[in-house]
Amino acid sequence: MAGNTKKNKGKGDSILQQEDILQAVVLADSFNVRFAPMTSERPRALFPLVNCPLIDYTLEFLVSAGVQEIFVFCCSHADQLKKHIWASKWNHKNSHCIITPIVSEDCHSVGDALREIERKSMIRSHFVLVSGDLVSNMLLKDLIEQHKARFKVDKSAVITLVFKQAYPGHRTRSEEDDIVVATDTTHRILSYQKMHGKMKARFPLNLFEDNREMILRYDLMHSHISICSPRVTELFVDNFDYQNMSDLIRGILINEEIEGNKLYMHVIEEEYAARVTDLPMYDSISKDVIRRWAHPLVPENLTAEGEGYKLGRHNVYLASDVTLERGSILQEDVIIGQGSTIGTNTIISQSVIGKNCVIGENVILENTYIWDNVRIESNCKMSMVVLCDRVRLMDSVIIQPGCVLSYGVKVGPSITLPSGTLLTLYPPSHGESDQEDKVDDRHMNRTNRQLGDVPVDKDVVGEEGEGYVWQPPLDPDDDDGQRQQLLGLNVSVEDETKGSSEESEDEGQEDFVSISPPPDDTRLFYNEVIDSMQRTIEENVKLENLILEVNSSKYAYNVSMRELVQLVVKAVLEMPHLKVTEPLQASQLLPRLTTLVHKLLPVFRNYIKNVESQLDCLNALEDYCHASRATTAALPKILLLLYEADVLSEEAILQWYNSKSSSDDPANSANRQQIQTQVQPFIKWLEEAEEESDSEEED
Repeated sequence: MAGNTKKNKGKGDSILQQEDILQAVVLADSFNVRFAPMTSERPRALFPLVNCPLIDYTLEFLVSAGVQEIFVFCCSHADQLKKHIWASKWNHKNSHCIITPIVSEDCHSVGDALREIERKSMIRSHFVLVSGDLVSNMLLKDLIEQHKARFKVDKSAVITLVFKQAYPGHRTRSEEDDIVVATDTTHRILSYQKMHGKMKARFPLNLFEDNREMILRYDLMHSHISICSPRVTELFVDNFDYQNMSDLIRGILINEEIEGNKLYMHVIEEEYAARVTDLPMYDSISKDVIRRWAHPLVPENLTAEGEGYKLGRHNVYLASDVTLERGSILQEDVIIGQGSTIGTNTIISQSVIGKNCVIGENVILENTYIWDNVRIESNCKMSMVVLCDRVRLMDSVIIQPGCVLSYGVKVGPSITLPSGTLLTLYPPSHGESDQEDKVDDRHMNRTNRQLGDVPVDKDVVGEEGEGYVWQPPLDPDDDDGQRQQLLGLNVSVEDETKGSSEESEDEGQEDFVSISPPPDDTRLFYNEVIDSMQRTIEENVKLENLILEVNSSKYAYNVSMRELVQLVVKAVLEMPHLKVTEPLQASQLLPRLTTLVHKLLPVFRNYIKNVESQLDCLNALEDYCHASRATTAALPKILLLLYEADVLSEEAILQWYNSKSSSDDPANSANRQQIQTQVQPFIKWLEEAEEESDSEEED
């Protein structure tokens, strides 16, 4: 009997230990078409992000957080994922984490995947649920303990969702993160609404009747990190119509009174968390990693053994065996992988170059993402472009922003690809698929034998080119109602088809629309200034670093000092509008702008030093007022603020006021007259103050 008792006790301890193991589920399939045709040969989870497979960021995050068992759920390209996992550093004998690939080719959604996980009885306790395209340095331990403690008291607290504080317009806030969340004071989620471009959120009356206090937040992005109880997979089994996490959230909130399940939220501010959900996010997160905002997830820490990078000035990372020919210039935010060669007089900025690439002479690369084994011949130029493995560009190829060249595509010579061109090596009749992640290796092999069946359009790819234009299909299964977004062209295809009903909703909303800067390089510079300012304010970055970033961007985009002053001023004026959902009135704008100007005074003083630069500042103020009534109404006090801060002098203000409009446009002349009328009392006060000062000096 004693032996049996001891044996049973040992068995109980074993079960208890199994339940104490922290588990995680990684969904390595995305179940949408946003990255096609890039996913024709490789799953999104294995895309190189700053020359490191995307899933490695996710696994590093989980292992660092103390997760001991990870299930990687994959459908298409499963062999590639399994091979990568088996060869990873986490599969070594001394690893503290067990990673197991789970393959199921019959799943078509997140819901199907979680139902399969439940069917296999893999989850024994609370677990972490993430996607295989997550980049985060968040510490999970305390949050998991909070979640477990809450569940111990209230078994209906089935899930904790992690959100990152990010105001509208933030560089890592994608369209699908346009959400409004309502919570009570205990962080229980009461309402979760995706706005999809709507200007108003609606809440049922009982929400206010049942909750004495409620917090509404529009400054959050969903990180898609979820701390789940075992009940979550059961809910997907019980509800076969749940296809994604949005369905689960909606179902829990709708049925809360009946089923009693509850959602809770946790908000991170300083830590980093973002998903590579589309190409603009791929661009934003790549730059964040290069600029070290996701530390310790930085290039030198994520390379395989023996493949280290050397970090130089201006965030330039070079592998040990990179060849740089004489005259080549690496400006800023550049990473170059092993075995790559850069030709004479080639200029590269804000770009990632993979392994074993050859870049010719006199090439200009800006905001370009080049994967492995790519060859670019001389005199090519491109910006905001993705080149997948084995792409070849012949001499004198120009690629406009927003283009994607999939695996093995060949273009040129002497051809220009227009903006938004997507090229694939496979003919349209054979390369199309209703889901990006459902193109398996058997399909690709079959397609390879049929490449010659469809003639190549030489007017598109050039005389020696090989490839076909790929048209993004509509994706009815995309739970966020989006279609593919292009790099540098961050406009959803849905926007092209919006009817007049939304146009009428926007009437009278001119103050809410961002001021559009000039195109091309100046526009890119302006966007980077906005990003840098947001980061400075939100993360309390030193102003010296902001000035360094602005200066670096100035040289990268060849912006003149006059343009710099005007765009920096416009960026400051636009900042208060980025954090609101409705147009600001002058009375609302002024206190926000006052706080912002006081904080950024060293930046103003760094660039506005003489009468000429002060006039540039005043002209920028005037330009901004043409599109913003609130700024026009607040302009006298803005001028007083800058005058009292010694940014603007009497001489410059009076010279600007008395100058004539340089525009022949009657509308601009009328706007200037309105602005002069608005500031006339301030000008009168300024002139009187100057006269009093002169009389005092004479006395």
